[in-house]
Amino acid sequence: MAAPPSSPNDVLEALAHALSPDPSSRKHAADLLAQWALLPGYYSHLVNAIHAREHVPAQIRQQAAIQLKNGVDRYWRRGALHAISPAEKDQIRPRLVALVDESDRVVAKNFALTVGKVARLDYGTEWDFPHTLLGSVQAGFSHPSPSTGLLILNRSLLFLHAAIKQLSSNRMPKGRALMLRLADILFAPLRQLHAQVLQQAVQRIQAEGLAPVGESAGQVDEMECALLAFKSLRYLLLYGYSDPSARDEPRDFFRSSVATLSSLLSLRQQLLASPSSRPAHSTPRLEYLTKHVLLFGKMYRALNSHNAGHFAAMDVALQLEEVYFRVVEDAAADVATLVDDNPLAPYPTRLVVQALLLLKSLLGDWDGSTGLAVPPGFVQQLAHLLITRMLPLRQDDLDKWTEDPEEWMNEEEAERWEFELRPCAEYVLRALLAAFKDELGPSVAGLLQRVSAPQDMAGLLLKEAVYTAVGRSPSDLEASINFKDWLENVLAPECAGEDSAYRLIRRRIAWLLGNWIGEDLAASSRSLIYQLLVHLVSRNASTDAAIRLTAARSLARCDTWDFDQDAFVPLLPRAIDEIVQLLGEVELSDSRMRLNETLGVVIDRVGQHISPYAPQLAEILATLWASTHENHFQTSILVTFTKLAEALGEQSQGLHPQACPIIQLSVDPLQPSHVYLQEDGLELWQVLLRRSSVLSPEMLQLVPALVSLLANGTDALPRCLAIFESYLLLDAPRVLEICATDFFSAIRTFIEGLALESLKVVLHALNTAFQTAPPQCWAAALDASGCFDVAVKVVSAKDTSALITTKYLCALARVILASPETFHHLVAASAARAGVAADTILDAVLSQFVDRLDNMSQGGQRKLAALALAYLIPTTNPVVLGRLTDLVSLWSSVLALTEESEGGDAELYANGEEDGGYAMPDDYQSDVEVDYTETLETTRRAALSARDPIRTHPLKTTIGAKLSEAQALNGGAEAFQANWLGRVDPLLVEELVQRLEGKLSG
Repeated sequence: MAAPPSSPNDVLEALAHALSPDPSSRKHAADLLAQWALLPGYYSHLVNAIHAREHVPAQIRQQAAIQLKNGVDRYWRRGALHAISPAEKDQIRPRLVALVDESDRVVAKNFALTVGKVARLDYGTEWDFPHTLLGSVQAGFSHPSPSTGLLILNRSLLFLHAAIKQLSSNRMPKGRALMLRLADILFAPLRQLHAQVLQQAVQRIQAEGLAPVGESAGQVDEMECALLAFKSLRYLLLYGYSDPSARDEPRDFFRSSVATLSSLLSLRQQLLASPSSRPAHSTPRLEYLTKHVLLFGKMYRALNSHNAGHFAAMDVALQLEEVYFRVVEDAAADVATLVDDNPLAPYPTRLVVQALLLLKSLLGDWDGSTGLAVPPGFVQQLAHLLITRMLPLRQDDLDKWTEDPEEWMNEEEAERWEFELRPCAEYVLRALLAAFKDELGPSVAGLLQRVSAPQDMAGLLLKEAVYTAVGRSPSDLEASINFKDWLENVLAPECAGEDSAYRLIRRRIAWLLGNWIGEDLAASSRSLIYQLLVHLVSRNASTDAAIRLTAARSLARCDTWDFDQDAFVPLLPRAIDEIVQLLGEVELSDSRMRLNETLGVVIDRVGQHISPYAPQLAEILATLWASTHENHFQTSILVTFTKLAEALGEQSQGLHPQACPIIQLSVDPLQPSHVYLQEDGLELWQVLLRRSSVLSPEMLQLVPALVSLLANGTDALPRCLAIFESYLLLDAPRVLEICATDFFSAIRTFIEGLALESLKVVLHALNTAFQTAPPQCWAAALDASGCFDVAVKVVSAKDTSALITTKYLCALARVILASPETFHHLVAASAARAGVAADTILDAVLSQFVDRLDNMSQGGQRKLAALALAYLIPTTNPVVLGRLTDLVSLWSSVLALTEESEGGDAELYANGEEDGGYAMPDDYQSDVEVDYTETLETTRRAALSARDPIRTHPLKTTIGAKLSEAQALNGGAEAFQANWLGRVDPLLVEELVQRLEGKLSG
């Protein structure tokens, strides 16, 4: 750690080196400054450097201001590591607000951000900045030198705005209380100041125009000061009053603002219309005036969305409607000339968009339930203006279409209604049609008739706009437009036409059909829409690239609940061919992703009818994967591959050569993209395995990758274990031959201490291994990994929960049923490692089986335990035989539960949650999505369940047979009776005998 700077000169020298062109010098200085940032006194030196204006170069002062802002952000908070000391803070605070005559804009801006951060943390407890800055404001306003006074006024307002903005972001009760206090102190003087400064600004603009001679970057302007004051007033009005409409000052300001806005709008139009005052290029003064006009709209929209009741109580809605409708109406007079995204435009795009959105909010919700009492004809007038003036495509749209149809199409797809005029007009029109469909429906239908036979390009553009309006609101217009007749008699012939001028209409029809397909249409209309879209997506004299791309997008919208597969299947060959051709032609990833989505919808909807095209589609998807490194597109490829596998069902085995390398890359933790792709890659993997008939070489090669994922123990663990079970169900001996050691070692790394839900998933996978493969495939790995030791440890522990213990006991029971000899070998090996007798472990396990039987609430679990204990009884081991009293009682208890069939099954077992049973999907899937689709794996699981000892081993027969084996091993019936069975209560023995002979039930 470097020593603290001894003087301001040390800091100045380091800041100078930080700006050096030499990289090594810059790095050394940056490291030194970073170390000083943690030491006392450093920030005081930075403030000194900033204040030493005459002696320090501008670039160094700017760097010091940036360092101060960053340091305050990190270390001003009281609880921060390396926090700035209270004493140093006390020195810095007054010097922050003293720099109100700073001429350097970079320094001033960073100082303002610093003031804001400190105010948010210290106002109300350690710093009362408002009165100080208000004093600076008054000093600037009354300064004898106009230029100096204006500078002081500007910087004081800049600092105030930064502080108010920061404090307004604290919505906690304490923050709200501080804003209330600020509003009481600041609103009235700031309101008065804003009115005075704005008046001066308007007078200066009227006298000098929008581009005064000698304007420079360092100068400030009254309009900029007025803008800063208004920004602060806006925050105070929105967040400084619980109800601004109930207080005179904010209510009067809000109401008077409408007249102020109207006058500023008029001033701006006059200046831009006058050749003498219109600047040749955008100027700061013009930009400040434009921003000021826009800020009024931001305040109105914010209050209306923040609290519509308070907004309504201001009683200015009708005035605002008049002002903003005039903006829209005037701009619509010549959209191409008057509206542009440029401050020099008479009507900047942002202003017109803001006006439209305000009108929408003033007219009420989408259902028309709130809002103004609309004057007669107003809604029709606004809707007509939107359709006829703002929706038509402009020449620049047509030029972009011609130059790069793919890029233009992607722009058309983007959600831009908050920023661009035509999308905003569509959005507002859709809201109007939803709220006033009874009034507007007939009007739109009438327009549709009027534009039926356009005579020139203007008429075609208007027709395209009307089609846009109809396409945006199908559900609101279905009562006014006979879509079936229109489709058959107008749209279908227009789609088939070859007139190049009509390409705009054909593209809009392709879009419109995609919007209407989700409505309640006649079957014949649905079928015709499919035909028209496939025609428009095809290469023919009726189409171009934009039309084809639009039609492909609309095909994706055919994913409706009433999709008519029979009507679409005859069109499938052509649809697939054309979509694939388009995929090969487009260049932008957004286009390819949308086409891929369309392909996925078609695959999903036609199901197994896609099978003839599957090899071709698999190759295309693999090629697309290889050609891109964009994660969002790779994700869409995985999703489409998954849909293809689901559609093919049992035929999906043929996808393995193409799909498996993609899966490998998508789940590889060494690939940075796996964070985005892993979930979809695992889903594809699982879908393919569930539908596989055999374990393919490609799938077998993925087993090591799966085991590696298990070892990582990520959130994907449940799905990974489900995938591993799918492998086991296909060919458990072969899979375990490859990975048994690594698999059980991976399980050992995380199994101990798992919560119940996670443990259920893990143990179910282990139980599947015990059931699907002989012990020689897994016993050695189970032992060497330590997994068996964990099971014994958990079962033997006294503080383990009953539910977790029963889960482990069921797993041990599966081992016993697979091979009692293997179980005894595992117990012996575990005992040797633990330094205890094997009988000690055996006795603990037996005790838990007996003690936890009542915790096994499911019938299958109880039978599993009873079978396992029966399998252990053929022995000479005194530990086992010495527990006969408990075992006889346990067997009688389980036998009393149900009446089994001759094969050993019972309805009680079918609904059980026993580990190894498959009737309860969540028992092995837990939080993994359950696939309820009938697949080949469904059959495999059913077969495994059908041969489960729980369902195939009659409990009476098994217990009787195992007791006979025990008698034979222990010298016959008499010796067994004398040495062991005689120790059991005769009543218990008699009850068991009667149950085994079928003489006693229930």
